[in-house]
Amino acid sequence: MQKFWQISLTLTAIYGAVVVGMSAAISHLFLHSLDNKALSSLLSSTALLAFQTLALLALSLMQLGNAQQAETASSRKKLPALVAAGFHLGLWLFVYTVWAGLFNLPLHFSQLAPVGGQLLLLCWLLLAATAWIRK
Repeated sequence: MQKFWQISLTLTAIYGAVVVGMSAAISHLFLHSLDNKALSSLLSSTALLAFQTLALLALSLMQLGNAQQAETASSRKKLPALVAAGFHLGLWLFVYTVWAGLFNLPLHFSQLAPVGGQLLLLCWLLLAATAWIRK
């Protein structure tokens, strides 16, 4: 059963990376090339993927945590903490930069949005790796 949850967490992390990538593609590629109906479908399906990813993430982490409570190697604890810190930083860099541009907020540096997005992609892929790291 642990193998199932490892695969589930890996797939969930890949879904998270796809959501981040698709968000960038919608903003930069599809926003002006799709009609309103197609864009609406793309946005709603991406939102659905994002919300389901969160549910799968919680479920997979909970089950893996229960299955691996005996394994408490310190290196195993450091990578998830690094991933969480990267998520926080990536979200701030990306979301604040986008919002600052939209609402004329201070400290708007448009070059930070891609850095935040790339950091989020990297963190989702690192999260996939955490399912497979052993003592």
